[in-house]
This record gives sequence, C-alpha cells and structure tokens, in this order.
Amino acid sequence: MSPTPRTPFSTRWLPWVALILAFVAGIMVFADYFLSTPFLAGPAQGLLKITMLVSGGAVLLTAFRVAWRHGRQARAHHGPSMVLVGAFGLMFLAGLLPEGYLTGLGGWLFQWLLAPGMAALFAMLPIFLAYALLRHLDLRDVGGILLFVGMLVVLVGQIPYLTARVPFLAGLRHDILIAPVSAAFRGVLMGLAIGVTLSVLYRLVRRLI
Repeated sequence: MSPTPRTPFSTRWLPWVALILAFVAGIMVFADYFLSTPFLAGPAQGLLKITMLVSGGAVLLTAFRVAWRHGRQARAHHGPSMVLVGAFGLMFLAGLLPEGYLTGLGGWLFQWLLAPGMAALFAMLPIFLAYALLRHLDLRDVGGILLFVGMLVVLVGQIPYLTARVPFLAGLRHDILIAPVSAAFRGVLMGLAIGVTLSVLYRLVRRLI
C-alpha cells in the first residue's frame, strides 16, 4: 500500500480563522447598527457590501444549479421543467439587455408577468393563513381569540371600499401593524439571528476543541 500523502502544512487553524473573522465582522456590523459612529460606519458598510456580493453570487449559482437540474428533465419532455427552464432563460436574457428591467422586453416581462404573478401569490397568502388559523387555533383560548380578531381587523382594513367609508378601520389597522406587530416581528428576527449565531458558534467551538 502506498503511504497516505501528507499536506505540506496543517489546515486545522483555518476554521479558527474563519470563526474569528466571522465573529469580529458580526460584532462590528451589530455595533454599527446601534452606535452608528464614523469609526464603525466605513468597515461595517464594506462588510455589508461584501456580504451582498457573496449572497448574490450564491443566489446566482443556486439559480443555475436549479436550471441545470430541470434542464435534464426538460430534455425528457417533462412539462413543468420545460416551463421553468424557458422562463428562467427568458428572464435572464431580458436582464442582460441594455434596458434591463426598466424598459423594453425586461420591463414588459416584469409588468405583465412577474408583478401580477407575485401579486397573486401574496393575495392568496392571507386566505391560506386564515384557513390554517381557523383550523388549528383554539378559539376558546384568549390568545387565539385576540390573534383571530387582530388578523380579521388587519384583513378588513386592507379593503379600500370599507376604509373609505369607515376611516376608523384604516387607523386601527395601521396602529396594529406599526406598534405591536412591527415590534414583535423585529424582536423575533433579532432573537432568531442571535440564537442561530450563538448555536453555530457553540457547535463550531465544540468541534474544534
């Protein structure tokens, strides 16, 4: 048996370097969000731009991976895959045109295909959410009743015909969305981000030690 080739240098320190860099970058961006000092603004904005570029590259690679996978199924005359690959290619080529998505083919596709499709999906979302709540919520509970009433007020407050005749509904919907819902949503996102970060750091440290 031939001896196992050895690497010229140990790479055990690389995860530690990545962990330290990620931790320092996260602390800087997090501190800049609350302090917003000139000392932190420059590096934090640079880190955010790098993150956006890396995220954009990851999304692009994922999109091409999905298109490649469905392309093989499209060659087997699989209907949904053919539609997906065709739509992906059309939208991608339209985005490469000089006009982009402002005018020309890109603007037409965005205005008459993408925007209506997204609007239809978001319009169906409250219906599915209401159905799920009615099916799974226990309305005998005070929390369930409050959640259902708040959701009903927000949904009714989105109807222009009613809000034009009952302005109180629009104001109540605005107060619900701006004060408790936004605060709770930000709290959930912040808690989730901090929890996931600490969990990842804990697992990495346990592996490395």
